[in-house]
Amino acid sequence: MTKTKMLCLAWGALAVLAASAPTAPAWAHGYISGPESRNALCRSGGNSACGAIQWEPQSLEGPSGFPERGPADGQLGSAGLVQFSALDEQTATRWTKRPMQSGVQAFSWTFTANHVTRNWRYYITKPGWNPNLRLSRAAFESQPFCVIDGGMRQPPKLVTHQCQVPQRSGYQLILGVWEVGDTTNSFYNIIDAMFQDGGPTPPVPPQSSWLPKGTLFPSVDLKAGDKVATRVFDAQGERPDLQSRVIINSEAEGERNTWPYLLANRVNAEQTLLRAGQMAANGNIAPVQGQNEVFVRKDSGLQRVEVQIDKAPPPVGADLLVAGLNPQYAISNSSPLNLSFTLTAVGEIEVSASVFDHGGQTKGVATAKLNNSGQSLRITVDKPQAGHHQLVIKGVVKGSGVLIQKTYDLMFVADPQAGSYDYRFPEGLKIYKAGTRVLQAKTGLIYTCRPWPQSGYCTQWSPGATHFEPGVGSHWQDAWIAR
Repeated sequence: MTKTKMLCLAWGALAVLAASAPTAPAWAHGYISGPESRNALCRSGGNSACGAIQWEPQSLEGPSGFPERGPADGQLGSAGLVQFSALDEQTATRWTKRPMQSGVQAFSWTFTANHVTRNWRYYITKPGWNPNLRLSRAAFESQPFCVIDGGMRQPPKLVTHQCQVPQRSGYQLILGVWEVGDTTNSFYNIIDAMFQDGGPTPPVPPQSSWLPKGTLFPSVDLKAGDKVATRVFDAQGERPDLQSRVIINSEAEGERNTWPYLLANRVNAEQTLLRAGQMAANGNIAPVQGQNEVFVRKDSGLQRVEVQIDKAPPPVGADLLVAGLNPQYAISNSSPLNLSFTLTAVGEIEVSASVFDHGGQTKGVATAKLNNSGQSLRITVDKPQAGHHQLVIKGVVKGSGVLIQKTYDLMFVADPQAGSYDYRFPEGLKIYKAGTRVLQAKTGLIYTCRPWPQSGYCTQWSPGATHFEPGVGSHWQDAWIAR
């Protein structure tokens, strides 16, 4: 069962407890597909850095009762679901906006799993609302401007409503609420709308010949030496003559909300067939910090604009050095295997290490952040199975994003001595005592802790102090007897 279905089943259970009425599992899901809602644009790529909602825009399900009840203030974009909390970010430039006019407008819902419906309701932000505050009920009119009765019937997979949109201008939000009929839940979708003016029949602004054909997403931070450029295409292919490029000179220029602004200014300075920025209510296009749209002249024949990021090469000599691995490890199915090794980073590197079995299943993971330093890592493999395995170590170099990957073959073999020792060294280190038997993987031999008082040496070990390590330490015989 998918996580989405599990969530809906949980909501269904809550509905039974709250209403004391029998219900079927509520697998109803849907989203506003026209004009595209914030979550729908995350799926199509019109919005960036959205998190998990890009995979399931239909899943914004929360308690019914808005505005008296429902999702909490500050969580209206995510419907109160923490996995979709990226949608709760709210600034004047964060989200792509869809053109809107006052008067009769169509709103379409797409249902991936339709269900009986109580109603659909549409709310709009108040004139003068603050787009740079996290959303609260206070930002919206308390009464919906449009209510469609669902008749407690199951709608088709695509439903379109004709609604009279109130007079507004500039950036506004429309909150669509789909209240299903057999649970205590509703689905909440936000449309980021840009009204061209405040009347039902707006005049055509002088820039109406500009068409949006691309977006400069504030997706990642860039570093000095990185390059970002537009790629412009018409029906015949790419137009290199229309490319604009920015080379990042500092960390400040590379901040994710800054470089789109710099690139938009470069486009406007160099090109006559393109404009970059955000279109205001009067039709003017101007660059802003954060996300910028790329517009093409309507008569240009240009079809789309993409963004290309070229990362600067990694610092010279950036590397990961690995030590302490054995090609073969003895295992016992009844106890976990602790795979230990040492990592040394040349440069500042964020590391993840994973053990995979021969079928490609992950059996254990460890992570570290290193800055020209070393660290011992241990990956615990529960219930290890004999056979071929691989250790994959991946490191991302800070400042360049360049990936370093190293792969090591490991063979797990059944331990013929299983039962003849108490621990694999250094497992159980702190409780070693006289007579404790340990298997040393580095030598394949079993060692017995000496009687008191020498037994005290058996517990004196760390990755940086290995004098008494059985079989390999400089003074191991003071603590151990080889069997």
